[in-house]
Parts: sequence; C-alpha cells; structure tokens
Amino acid sequence: MKRYIYSLGAVVLLGSGVPAMAQGYFGRGPDYPLHWYVDGGYTVATGQTSNYLDNGWNIGGGLQWRPQPGPFSLRLDLSYSRNDATNRLLNEGAAADQTQIDNGWADIFTFDIDGVFDIPLGPGVKAYLMAGGGGAYRRISLTQTVGFGGYYCDDWYGFCEVGYYPGDVLVDRTRTTRFAWNAGVGLNFALYGNQSWFIEARYTQMQTPVPTSFVPIRIGYRF
Repeated sequence: MKRYIYSLGAVVLLGSGVPAMAQGYFGRGPDYPLHWYVDGGYTVATGQTSNYLDNGWNIGGGLQWRPQPGPFSLRLDLSYSRNDATNRLLNEGAAADQTQIDNGWADIFTFDIDGVFDIPLGPGVKAYLMAGGGGAYRRISLTQTVGFGGYYCDDWYGFCEVGYYPGDVLVDRTRTTRFAWNAGVGLNFALYGNQSWFIEARYTQMQTPVPTSFVPIRIGYRF
C-alpha cells in the first residue's frame, strides 16, 4: 500500500507544476466524443506480489468514449506488464521442480472497462478519477541457464568453430486467467487539434489465490 501511495504522490507532484506551463503551450481543441490513446511506463509490484516479482515496465492502449457532454466517460483499456522474478520465486520454483532455476519473469495482460470522472483544474488541465474491472491473464516462466555445443559461423569475420554456448531452457510455466479490478488517478493536458497527453497511476489487483497486485505508472498520448 505504501508503494501505491508513493506512486499516486508522484503523479500529483508532477501535475502540480504543469498548469502554468499548460496555459502558455497547450490549448483546448474540439470536444469530440471518441478518442484513441497509447501509453507506457513503469510497473510497481505491491503487497505480497513484491515478494515474488520485481518492478517492471508496461505498454498499452485503448479507446475512450464520452456518451454526452460532461465529466463522465467510459474507457476500454488493454495493457501488458513485464516483471522479472525475485530470488525468492526462483528459489521456491527450484525446490518445487527439484532443479536449478536461474531466471524467471511474469507476463501480465489486462483488459478493463473503466468509468472516468474529470475534475477541471485550470485552462486545458484536468485531473480524473477512474475505476473498473475486467479480465487478466498471467503467465509465469522459469528457466535454467545451460550450455550446448554447436558449430558456429561468424559471417562478419569469416570463420567457423565448434564451441560451447550458453542458452536458456524452460523449466516451468504456469498460466492463470482471472477477474481483475483497478482504481486510480490521473492528469490530462490538452493539446491543440483534439489531442492531449496524460500521466496516471492505478492500483490493479488480479484475483489469484494470493492476489497479484501492482501499480502501472503510465504516460500516454490521446488523439
């Protein structure tokens, strides 16, 4: 929870210094009801998830629709996060499979339907609150580094040799699909021509037996 609070604080602090700049360089465009967006950023593992996964990165995108003029809109969001495994997960995986495990990671895909509520802060600047839910797919992969012999040719230097080269072998892979919910805050800065950029952080929890929770901090472009 502390990591989540720190993440939201970072978004608020960044936004607090922007309204003055936004008045000089950003402007309001036509208020169209439909927008696409793309985004990406940093993913913070929280709660018990941080015992097994390190912080990572994320990319995503989606569609935002405002059914009528006003502060409320709906958003369809698809995102992907990649987090490396901690030593604890590697050690537990090695004990369960009775083999050496040197590397691991988690791929997490989420598809959400969120409600978004805008809060005007100044010319061209809005804060917003969002919450919703949907589906999440988590895949955890654990690998072992091994060596293998082979015949290697280097086209650049023009020589071939027989050697011993390292590689990764998949030891274990688990897949889980569950319901996930999220809630967060963001700041939106209008650009000319019906475009904007935004920064947001949202707590996401996937309903696995031990909840998988993380906070994607994302910077995006809406058009």
